Formats: sequence, structure tokens, C-alpha cells
Amino acid sequence: NLVADVIGVDRSEITPATSRETAEQWDSMNHLRLITALEQSFSIRLSMDEIEQIKSFADLSAALERHC
Repeated sequence: NLVADVIGVDRSEITPATSRETAEQWDSMNHLRLITALEQSFSIRLSMDEIEQIKSFADLSAALERHC
């Protein structure tokens, strides 16, 4: 839900394959908003390397699993 809300798409459009290349709304500004929202919601801190490597919902899920 958080990803859909931040990038402004319907929740049903989010799949593991959803990426910065497939979702035009997932631009650089929304990427930063998404990272900030996730860090606040899950009380985690992602490294700059992790933030740069997140290019899809699957990448994002993997990063969260490493921290939660």
C-alpha cells in the first residue's frame, strides 16, 4: 500500500516486477519520497548503496527483509 500511495498508482498495479522503468510515476523524486516513507514506517535506515540498488519492488522487498 505504501508504495502505491507514494508513487501514485493503484495497489493492483504493484507487482514484484514493478520498477522504475515500468512505472513512469516512479521518478527520482518519488524514489526519494518512497525511501523516506519506508525508513519512517519501518524504523530502518538504508545505506546509500542500498538506495541506489533499489530499482524494483522486488529489490525494495529484499532490502526490507534484510532490515526487518
